[in-house]
Amino acid sequence: MAILLNSNIITETSKSVVEAMEPYINKAIDLNITTKENQKALKAYKEAIDKIYRSINAKDEDNIILTSSVNEATSQLFLSVYLKYILTGRKNSIIISQRASIDEIKVARFLESQGCRVHKIPVTIDGTLDVALLKEYVNSKTALVSVPLVDEESGVIQPIEEISEICKVVDAPLYVNAKDAFGRIPIDLQRDEVSYLSFSSDNIDGPKDISALYINSKALEIMPIVFGGDSEQGGFRTAIKDIAKVVGFGKATEEAVDALDFEIEDIRELRDDFEQELLKCEGVYSLAPWALRVPTVSIMAFEGVHASILLDRLAQKNISAYSYVTFNNRNFQRVTLVEIANLSSSLKHCVVGFSLGSQTTKEDLDTTLEAIKEAVKEIRAFSACKGVEDE
Repeated sequence: MAILLNSNIITETSKSVVEAMEPYINKAIDLNITTKENQKALKAYKEAIDKIYRSINAKDEDNIILTSSVNEATSQLFLSVYLKYILTGRKNSIIISQRASIDEIKVARFLESQGCRVHKIPVTIDGTLDVALLKEYVNSKTALVSVPLVDEESGVIQPIEEISEICKVVDAPLYVNAKDAFGRIPIDLQRDEVSYLSFSSDNIDGPKDISALYINSKALEIMPIVFGGDSEQGGFRTAIKDIAKVVGFGKATEEAVDALDFEIEDIRELRDDFEQELLKCEGVYSLAPWALRVPTVSIMAFEGVHASILLDRLAQKNISAYSYVTFNNRNFQRVTLVEIANLSSSLKHCVVGFSLGSQTTKEDLDTTLEAIKEAVKEIRAFSACKGVEDE
């Protein structure tokens, strides 16, 4: 059976979510027609939307639109802000983190190619955004400040409350990508007020290819990217066709929020024990402060072991972990965790992450530990022999 330790990227759809979706899969549903079956589907649809609202404590007057992915939500927001506010001269810049998601950096790079001014704020040695520097850049002409709630690679939680206060002072809109935070830490939009926020079903044991973009009722208006949905989703997107996915997304958000009370602490204990065992091995380093990370993520560097080789060795044992090393090439550059931690540059390509999910067990982690130790020992031995041969 597969061991999945990449829940920040993808998860299996839970049995309870599949059961909730089953009555609506592959059914011809038209919510505008009042047949008995369509009325049943409409009721389930409204209940699912209500669960999605409650999962982030959104107000009824706020908007939540459903998208295919967080990347779509981010692209829609960035392009809309650019077309509506920057091209017209009403605003003049966008601010992102140097550790923004890969998809977001790509969108920002495109806007830069169109003449948009994009400020990239660095992070401190602990991996959190440099809020002192942010203060110097954000002002009333800022079209958008965009910050991930949780770093997609390291799991480090960003100081959103502090960032939100900085933005409020100059009335700058704040967008939060919460894909890697949802289901890991509580999200309360009546406590931490933001303009826009996105999160996904992909990594909370929900159906794939469905996400949400929250829009505060007080936020700057944005434009639809796909036109045609005059009455659907506030006119921001076309009509929902796949009711089953919406129902599944609602069920997944409900279960993810419920799990925050107890299950997430059980996962934290499993993660901590796993990480401590790894750190007992020679030449293994943790790249993010324990106290600042979500309870599901360990991000480690294995001296002398290229990440892609270790991932391949684990995959041979049906174990999935993750690494962003392959994205650091001439086509995409983001400041690395090794650079942030001021560690040797030789570790740059040796970073592997492990993101536990709701179905991860102690047995899974024990098996993974054994596989990592074996692989690291063999890879280092091979490298040492290769070095002797090269001499």
